[in-house]
Amino acid sequence: MKSSAFINSQIRAVAWFGYFAFATIVTAIAQPIALNERVLVVYNANVPDSIAVADHYLAKRSIPTANKCAISPSDSVAVDWYNFDRTIKTPIKTCLNSIGRDRILYIVFAYQTPFRLLEVPTESGYELRSVDQFIADIWNDQVQDISTIQYHDYYAATQSQGNFYPPFLSLAEYRNQANHQTLNSVWRLDAATPEIARGLVDKAVQTEANRLQGQTCIDRRFGSVNALEDWNYGAGDWDLFRAADFARKAGLTVTEDENEAEFGTAPAPIRCDNATLYAGWYSYNNYNDAFTWTPGAIGFHLDSGSAIDPRSGANWSANALKQGITVTSGAVNEPYLEGLPHADGVFRDLFAGANVGDAFLRNTAFLQWMVINIGDPLYRPFPNGLAPFNAATYKQDTLELNPQFVVGGKSSMATITLATPAPSGGTEVKLTNNRPEAASLPEKIIIPAGESKATFSIKTQATTYYQAPVISAAFGEKTIRNTLGMGPLLAAIKVSRPIVAGGVATTGTIQLNDFAPSGGARISMISDTPSVLQLESVFVPEGKAKITFAFTPQTVAANTTILISASLDGVKETVPITIAPTNRRAVANRKAK
Repeated sequence: MKSSAFINSQIRAVAWFGYFAFATIVTAIAQPIALNERVLVVYNANVPDSIAVADHYLAKRSIPTANKCAISPSDSVAVDWYNFDRTIKTPIKTCLNSIGRDRILYIVFAYQTPFRLLEVPTESGYELRSVDQFIADIWNDQVQDISTIQYHDYYAATQSQGNFYPPFLSLAEYRNQANHQTLNSVWRLDAATPEIARGLVDKAVQTEANRLQGQTCIDRRFGSVNALEDWNYGAGDWDLFRAADFARKAGLTVTEDENEAEFGTAPAPIRCDNATLYAGWYSYNNYNDAFTWTPGAIGFHLDSGSAIDPRSGANWSANALKQGITVTSGAVNEPYLEGLPHADGVFRDLFAGANVGDAFLRNTAFLQWMVINIGDPLYRPFPNGLAPFNAATYKQDTLELNPQFVVGGKSSMATITLATPAPSGGTEVKLTNNRPEAASLPEKIIIPAGESKATFSIKTQATTYYQAPVISAAFGEKTIRNTLGMGPLLAAIKVSRPIVAGGVATTGTIQLNDFAPSGGARISMISDTPSVLQLESVFVPEGKAKITFAFTPQTVAANTTILISASLDGVKETVPITIAPTNRRAVANRKAK
């Protein structure tokens, strides 16, 4: 699994979303529509078992038969980019237009429908991605450039260490706002057999009628979080730590492991029996058979191949489904840590009474990306929620940083919020920072009597590398911390193809960690083999965070790998590219795929 530090920096600096500033709610849908009427069920018309699973779901959830949508793919596992529109996307669009695109919130793929999208063209080559996550943004409302990773508008950007969580908002409420993006929560009823796929619905319905009972198992890997920054891989453990904390607060029994070994391997607990909720990491494309799952159980594994194939193989999701789990989620390809569901937000929203369709979409950052969700999106494991999370008045002490990542030399605004208003005389909050050479802040602030929040500014110094100062706020016997990510303005350089024929024009991209400042940013460019490639500087205009540049290498007699460098303010980023002989252009293009 790749670290999310670099991904976080690009997203959080360039596209910070304010989740309390939602648009005014409109009455486009005058009367609330029952959620079961807002599900589109997509089945493979070539596979009788797919039709049967779709019909079973319609019957169990009383979904209108008009909400059944046929596709006829040539393969039940994968579709390539060039056939995706014709065989999957366009038929689903037709169904949505027939029913009303604003009416559908959830799209569910039935058994034996393709989940892998092959040869997706990006600025750095061709990728394997998730069919489901492209259908989640089927109208391209959210993502116009598939080479750019960005938070979608329904995503709740939490700050685990700072204990900052935007209040839950259902997908229906979000979609009923003015100027909303038409996003869908996409799921699949899929597994090794049609019986298991049907059982996902049966167990969800059964659990809603009774009660989800059992224990929560959380599998961390880095020991005490007190020594961890909420940054890089540490962010994964902070998510899991909060998930365990929320489960305890909700009155659930929790087994929490902090060893690098996973459940089933000593010194971690050998068993997690009677499991209802699980999240943990890390082993790649692997499932330790250490669990017994109760009906209705929800669990997912943080690894880059956690759902490579939900029907077979060594991956976590396929085997958890075989062993009886009811809901899971995972990646078909490298998602980065930031691209997987965040367990703390998922569990917290479920405890607030959310269905899994809303809880997972709201806590999965990217669309047109790598994740698939497996189960019934209508499933509400806690229909009435669990105290204290089901109370609108519930508050905790928080330390929010806005933004949580800055380019060195810029400032972040911090907000301390107390669970209860300050007493007579106010509350003194002492502020410290473990990297004073990188960031400066006041020594203390006072929250006035009767008030519950106060703000202060954190000023940072210019930096040539990524770093993460930890900000601490101490008041009374409490201390709350949060991590501020910092980095240089220059983020990365990419080329559109790893191999290109000499004499053939191609392109590259410069990515910044923030918008270019007033006057723009001039990037120095150089290759380590000027006889093959000479480059001019690249100018990024003010207000832009990405720019494409063109270059044409000289012809060569044999494959020649060169290094292209981009430099700004003492920071250098590099990318290799291989120049092939012109008469081998076709070979080079094939290899690029």
